[in-house]
Amino acid sequence: MIKRIKFNDNILSRVVGTKFFIPTLVSVTLVFSACDKASVVGLDVQPQDDLLNVRYIDTTTLQARTVKSDSLRTDETVITTGDALLGKYVDPYFGTSSASIYTQLRLPTTNPSFGQNPTVDSAWLCLVYNSSSYYGDTLATQTLNVYQLMDELKAEDDFYSNSTKPRFTPDLAGSFSFNPKPKDSVSFDSGRQKPQIKIPINTLFAQVILQQQGQSTFANSANFQSFVKGLYITTENTSLVSGQGAIMYLKMNDVKSRMVVYYHNDTGTYEKKYEFSLTNTARFTNFKHDYTSSVHSSLASQLGTTPQDTNSKVFVQAMAGLRAKVTFPYLKNINDSGRVAVNKAVLVVKVDTTINSYADLKTYPAPPTMVLFEIKDDGTSGVVSPDYFEGSNYFGGTYNATTKEYSFNISRYTQQVLSGQKNNNGLYILVSSGSILANRIVLGGGNSTNFKMKLNITYTKLH
Repeated sequence: MIKRIKFNDNILSRVVGTKFFIPTLVSVTLVFSACDKASVVGLDVQPQDDLLNVRYIDTTTLQARTVKSDSLRTDETVITTGDALLGKYVDPYFGTSSASIYTQLRLPTTNPSFGQNPTVDSAWLCLVYNSSSYYGDTLATQTLNVYQLMDELKAEDDFYSNSTKPRFTPDLAGSFSFNPKPKDSVSFDSGRQKPQIKIPINTLFAQVILQQQGQSTFANSANFQSFVKGLYITTENTSLVSGQGAIMYLKMNDVKSRMVVYYHNDTGTYEKKYEFSLTNTARFTNFKHDYTSSVHSSLASQLGTTPQDTNSKVFVQAMAGLRAKVTFPYLKNINDSGRVAVNKAVLVVKVDTTINSYADLKTYPAPPTMVLFEIKDDGTSGVVSPDYFEGSNYFGGTYNATTKEYSFNISRYTQQVLSGQKNNNGLYILVSSGSILANRIVLGGGNSTNFKMKLNITYTKLH
């Protein structure tokens, strides 16, 4: 038996990117016990003479605490699929979150002709749903605003989830109210089209654009984007109560994501239309979170000015919201009686089902996968855990709905810490693909009674 020395961990000064557990310090005794179960991973490959040197421990001290995430890259150069988030919701335990979109428009053809004296009849901004995905309650009405940007978006620029651009005051959508219907087709041109948000746009804005025909504005997309610098699309002005609202998943690179202008002219009696594309344009998503109200008391405490080091729950959220930091302050005590070789080390993280948040998993599904990042000496996020590159079957991180837990194989990381190749700074846990997902989850912390986070290690004592 090796007794652990009480250790005061340094609180993270800066947090990076999606969700992780910040470890709380607990002073415990680590008991090494010989394991004679052949079912334990690693035993079946050990020489018979080494079996007495094999150990299994699951009492390693873990510290865990929730912290806010740093921003994420959300521009089209990293999200090449065109996936984007839009909407607002008030989570009963995580507070208020919103996602807004900055995007360019693009000319599908150069030098279009609208005829003599084109007059706009109507204009629509259409955003195609990813019909299989949304997050939250789609029954609540949301208010959507569209603003013209003052500054041009540039594809060569990097944009993050906290990036913004100045905009003009007039709302081109006139505070359009709608109920998200990701699975319902819409009426268009005397027919039906795939599910999309169909937003009315001020005809004066569209009229100014059409009046540029014959000018250099329409010579190419670059000229056009210097004239119409971009749009800011948001629902952040929506009024909601706790439990209402949703984040919609959109396909901005779908050909039906576009601005449609209907017009007539002096040379024809029939209404015509022209479509400005949203595909293959510069864009980024902006995320905002408000944790001042409608949050669980434990989360409020952990985000307060004097947070507790020890927590029975930790809160993880995508959209650059919350992450958790996990540390193992006494991990290297395993070396006290000599060098060891790690056969397997698995971090097991359980969903906390004691609060109503668990019952809400149908409305707020658990993240499908999570990922681990190493913590650097300065507290910022480092590289992905080395075990990640062995593939998902090896690394894990996928939500198990039956056991209600996530498990991560961190054998290589643990060995590198024990051998001195890495400093024992701990790991961040965050939602994988947090820039295009809105999922969140409440997890058991390092000192939870029924949902305790654990590191299970099988290792061999070396001669």
